[in-house]
Amino acid sequence: MSALATKDRARLIKTVALFNSPVDGERLAALAAADRILAAAGLTWADLVKQREAKREPLFSTWRTTCAELLKRPGDLRAWEKKFVADLPAFPRISTKQRYCLATIADRVLKREGT
Repeated sequence: MSALATKDRARLIKTVALFNSPVDGERLAALAAADRILAAAGLTWADLVKQREAKREPLFSTWRTTCAELLKRPGDLRAWEKKFVADLPAFPRISTKQRYCLATIADRVLKREGT
């Protein structure tokens, strides 16, 4: 299974948006165009779904483990850090900014680099 190039991905996104067209012929043409884009990349619709599923974050990822380690040392955390670290595991995924903030806290409290 090959990956879809960035420019092809952009074309596919625009083409898939046409699936919502109120005109039947436009929807069918968009579907045919999307099939051609995928075929040119050596992909099928199933491959596209599998790629998306493969990129999903595991249920218990490293950042959740880091939160658990930090919560074992509440005396080393500032008040806002305690709340931040306690609330974070409830989210299905975290933003880049949240990941950076967590790494900064972990570097200071756990005396290590990265999360």
